[in-house]
Amino acid sequence: MTSPLERIIICDASPLILLAKIDCLHLIPLIAAEIWIPRAVWHEVTDHAGSRPEILLIKAQFSADVRDADPLLEAAYALMVDRGEAAALALATKTRDPCLLMDDRKGRRVASASGWRCMGTLGLLVRSKKAGHIPSVAGYFAQLDKAGWFIDPALLQEALRAAGEP
Repeated sequence: MTSPLERIIICDASPLILLAKIDCLHLIPLIAAEIWIPRAVWHEVTDHAGSRPEILLIKAQFSADVRDADPLLEAAYALMVDRGEAAALALATKTRDPCLLMDDRKGRRVASASGWRCMGTLGLLVRSKKAGHIPSVAGYFAQLDKAGWFIDPALLQEALRAAGEP
């Protein structure tokens, strides 16, 4: 079973780091025909990160996917959201029908108001399960929790239901 590919996924920092921590970076290219990582997000993820294993994985897999956003649009969005989210939103203006891989609630609201679709880390895992790329999401959700990512219990239950898991 496969799901239709997203034409372009524009990645924010937290999903990249979280997916790397649970060894699931390989799922992004299974869902997207193209992956764009805004340069500001790239710097946020890789600068001063040392040799943390998850950062090395991100660098190895996505260094060719870094894109520049319009600096004026990035500055305008930065009045509403953090720098990485602002860069992702600015980059979204360069394409038709992007999907933003973003966990930040405020950034997702701005994206939705602009008519763009968003998917978070949990949503990518649910979609990967529905597409047959992974057998279950519950174990990955537990790994995210163990890695220190707070997941709202109501959101977690909603994601488990969406994945068809108890």
